Amino acid sequence: MKNIKIMILVILTFLFNYINVYAECSVVDETKLTKEARNVKASFEIAQRDMSKDPGFNYPDGFPIEEEDNTPVYTPYFKIYITNLTENLYIEVKDSVGNEVKRYNYSDSNNGEIVISQEDIAEIHRYTVTVYASDKTECISKKLSTTYTTTPMFNYLTTYGICDGAEGYYACEPWLNTPLTDLENVEERINRYKEKKKEEQEEEKKKEEEKGFKAFLSKNRVIIIVVSICIIGIGGVVTVIIIKKQRSRVL
Repeated sequence: MKNIKIMILVILTFLFNYINVYAECSVVDETKLTKEARNVKASFEIAQRDMSKDPGFNYPDGFPIEEEDNTPVYTPYFKIYITNLTENLYIEVKDSVGNEVKRYNYSDSNNGEIVISQEDIAEIHRYTVTVYASDKTECISKKLSTTYTTTPMFNYLTTYGICDGAEGYYACEPWLNTPLTDLENVEERINRYKEKKKEEQEEEKKKEEEKGFKAFLSKNRVIIIVVSICIIGIGGVVTVIIIKKQRSRVL
């Protein structure tokens, strides 16, 4: 019986605290905070860093030692920006790769901006940013809004010669929002694309040549007509002379 009374007391205490937390969170407060939370935006940019500055980095064998200090080795990475965070809000950021969730308060930001570095470029990362009311408000921990941003994956095919001449083909884009499928036949598909592109370029060249010839005719039609008349006239004179000579021989 004593244990039951303790359990009831614990439950009542929990309910009292829960109700107390949200008791003063009015509709007006929540509406105002929700509007504020919707200003929180997530985006990303592709940046570069110098790998040669990393501890343990070694240049390839045979690389001149005297040139190492003046030869940076850049590699891409992502900067994820979360902006417009205020003292009334905090966020939880979930990365789809690993499903890790991190909390950020306004005190973690630089004037409301959170910057997260993502070194992994081999996978697509989807970030879910959930915005909550902070303890500076009457709506502590109330979920207010959610925003997203997704970083693409680097396409390593672009580092090989297979994509030379196939720029613009989806399998040869440097960054992919969807992983490539059917990798066993990707080379064949790329080669077909390059052949089709070559045919289209040749057809376009042929059309341009025809267009240029027609333009030439249109631009010089008077000269062409005069020359044609002259040629026809000269041809007629020559024909008459030849006929007269033939007749004179017969006579």
